[in-house]
Amino acid sequence: MTFPYRPLFLLEAESATIFEIKRLDVQSQNPSNVYFWLYFDKASGQLSQLGFVSMSTEGEVHRREFTQGRLRFDATEGTFEPAGGSQAQALRTVTPPVLPAALETALFAFFT
Repeated sequence: MTFPYRPLFLLEAESATIFEIKRLDVQSQNPSNVYFWLYFDKASGQLSQLGFVSMSTEGEVHRREFTQGRLRFDATEGTFEPAGGSQAQALRTVTPPVLPAALETALFAFFT
């Protein structure tokens, strides 16, 4: 199943990709039905949804908190600190945020 979407943010590390999409085919007043933060583990090929908690922006720095950890990023780089004290991942911000074909395939499979 494919659907129209727009990638909003895309951050890459050696072992993972973290990204946010907006579904364009869903009409809802509830943001959790339209916006999705996802975590793609490159080694396993598994895509999982991050449980959104809160967001803030200070100048050029964006912060997102999820049940799985905290994300901080700007126009060039970011850091994801997993909950539970695991080692933080350094990320590279990809601009414009275009999903590679393999990641898009995983995204469509995730929502099927």
